[in-house]
This record gives sequence, C-alpha cells and structure tokens, in this order.
Amino acid sequence: MGLTGSPVTAAGLAEIKPHNDAAIRKGLYQLRAYLLQSNAARGTGKPSGGPPSAGAKRPAWIAGSEPERASVWLVTYSPWSQKGPPTHVRVFAHELKATELLKKGPLPALDRLLVSRRELPKIELPKVMPFPHPSKHGLFGLAVEPLVRDRFAGAFQRPLAGRQRVRRKGPDVLWRELGDLFRELADETGDGYWREVADALPGA
Repeated sequence: MGLTGSPVTAAGLAEIKPHNDAAIRKGLYQLRAYLLQSNAARGTGKPSGGPPSAGAKRPAWIAGSEPERASVWLVTYSPWSQKGPPTHVRVFAHELKATELLKKGPLPALDRLLVSRRELPKIELPKVMPFPHPSKHGLFGLAVEPLVRDRFAGAFQRPLAGRQRVRRKGPDVLWRELGDLFRELADETGDGYWREVADALPGA
C-alpha cells in the first residue's frame, strides 16, 4: 500500500497500538466493538450485532447525538534506531473499511481491511530524560502513546503541528468533525494551540 492517504473529513475514531501482530489484532477487534457501540447509539444495531435496542446502555465515551463514524483508523508505532537504544518511533496510520470491520465472524488480515496505509514522520524521543526501553512494553507504550496521538492529529492539519493527550476509556482518538479533533486535544491537554488550529480550519 502507498504511504499517502486522504485527509480526514468524516466523523471517526482511531485506536493506537504497538506495531506487532498480537497488538494489531487486538486493536482491530476493539475498533469493531467501538463501531458496534456507535451503531447501537445511532439506532442501527446493538453491540451483539442484532437489531437495535432502545434500552441499550450507552458507553461512557459516547456523548450527545452520535454521528456515523465513517473514518476508522488503526495507528501503530514501533521503536527505531540506526544503532543502539531507540532514538525515534515510526508511526503508521492505517485507514480501514468500516463495513469490513463490522462483518460477522473472525476479522480478516489487516491488509484486506485497508483503504490506505501511510507512514507519518518519525517521532524523535527526548534526549534530556530517561525513556523506558521497548522491552518494558507497558511503560514504553504509556510514554509514547501521547506522542503518537499527537503525530496522527498533526498529520491532518493544514500547515501547523501539535501537542499531547490524557488517557480515557473508549477509542484513543475520537472526533465528529476535523475541528472537533483539535478542540478535544485543547480540552484534554490545556494547550490553546490546538484550539487555534481548529478555529483556523475552513468553515470553523
């Protein structure tokens, strides 16, 4: 697949995972679950995949009127170095076919779910502080996930670049419109820069 993709224009969500087979499979099943929850909230199905249920409990991550989440992404990362300990993180943004994710049965391989695959610019790891080694998977993931989220969000700006996030339940990245993605970052991080980006978008 090519390393370029279409800009994000529709409401959507993304999950961030390490770039390995087990984590990718887990991320795909999580995205399927989130899409089923979203459809249930919209009255087009319920988490079991059956007919909608008016009494179904809405997950905490769904607030207000739920839009159709047509833009679905798995964002993966892996440590990188020319030699020695990792100095950078590679980031891959995989745009997925929502309809294929929602089909019953085991999910197919990632390549069969792809709309596009795009490698984003590498993230340079901080040099001024100790950084968890990739062998400490949980600690390394906690340390790099805000940077990866930041890189994914920044890839869809017009010319500018950005900041980080706090952890919460539900999808790792969630937006209704492109401007909402950056406003959410501003609210979660307290960084007014992202709000300026949102306000600068056409139609804001």
